[in-house]
Amino acid sequence: MLSATMAVPARTDGAMLLLWLRLLGWEVETGHDGRFAVGVASHLHEDGRILRVGGCAPTEGELALQLFEHALRALEHTRQRDQQPAAA
Repeated sequence: MLSATMAVPARTDGAMLLLWLRLLGWEVETGHDGRFAVGVASHLHEDGRILRVGGCAPTEGELALQLFEHALRALEHTRQRDQQPAAA
């Protein structure tokens, strides 16, 4: 006899992604501008630089995804730049 497991729908409001950003040390601010969800995330880098990313989307879930993806790209870009040898 086969048993079916009940699927729990994934949260699509972006709360989990914003939680992960905060756990990773990002300060996140979101709000609305008319019918759009807008937000900014900031991260203090170990050398004192502040990384900032922003986004604007029709839904809070899409905004959270934008901020998360932009944050990861910014960190990767910073890591790659820091690993380049200094010019003589």
